[in-house]
Amino acid sequence: MPLPQLLALLNLPAADAPPDASSGGAGYWPAHAQWQRLLADGLFAHPAAQDYWQQRLEEEHRLAGQILPQQDALARLRCLTLSPLAGELGCPPAGERLRRHLQEASETDALLESELLLETRLADVFAAALRLAAWRVVDLSLQHWELLSGDGEQDEVLLERFLPAFDAEGGQWSNPVEDYLAHLAGMLGCGCPEQPSDCSGLARVWAGERADAQAREHLLGAWRQGRRRADARTVAGLMNAVLRRLLGGGEGEAPGDLALSRQLLCESFRFAESCAYLQRTLGRLGMADGAIAEIFAVYRGEYRRARAALGRPLAEDGGA
Repeated sequence: MPLPQLLALLNLPAADAPPDASSGGAGYWPAHAQWQRLLADGLFAHPAAQDYWQQRLEEEHRLAGQILPQQDALARLRCLTLSPLAGELGCPPAGERLRRHLQEASETDALLESELLLETRLADVFAAALRLAAWRVVDLSLQHWELLSGDGEQDEVLLERFLPAFDAEGGQWSNPVEDYLAHLAGMLGCGCPEQPSDCSGLARVWAGERADAQAREHLLGAWRQGRRRADARTVAGLMNAVLRRLLGGGEGEAPGDLALSRQLLCESFRFAESCAYLQRTLGRLGMADGAIAEIFAVYRGEYRRARAALGRPLAEDGGA
């Protein structure tokens, strides 16, 4: 998918613009160049993660070379859906529904305008974003393996608890942002278990000695309700306040440790906020709750794949 759209889904900073197409020569593909630049700029620290996504990128480039010369739209779709890459990066249940439909389809125009095709493409794009997020979580966590194992979390699927979950009985989705803010408030001892949507205690911690706690509470509420996306600078300010309270002002903490703690908190919140945004966006587009749940279900398997590829398989996959 185009890189700017994927980065927007994950609420990540936009990548630098790639070189002008005129300098790329024959076969230049802007989307490929954007991804190359992102990987080269250090999206992943672990070489195996870098190699895995570089290989997927080259496979996609080759697949595009197979699809584009074909004149018939149905032939292009069949080539795409039958590619192993569609299953590796997309949403397998949605892809299977489209493959079954393609076996019977004969009218190209009707298929290209069908809701099934649109839903499948949306599912694949959002699943790819979630898979990339899983690799980022694993890559970051393995950089700090001693901290992870010291907390007894080495065999957990990190951040899985902040994925949106659908309550069939109540007909409602969980709110990952609300859950994460409640998690922060609980860490600080200023939460309200009976009313997790209450952000007042966390807002007071964030405001500190200033008199703008109400404004901070309003902003937290806007994040929780999805009325506003959280920018990196503001999130960092919140996490700095959280760390100051947790560490009693930070005395005695090495600057590197503080930076690490802030990064982990910021990345975790970004994950929760992005998942909430993905779920709300798909819901507004009319996708069924079951189909949305299929997309979020790819996270666990992708996390396990990443852990194994990076040499630290989970215990359930034979890890030590």
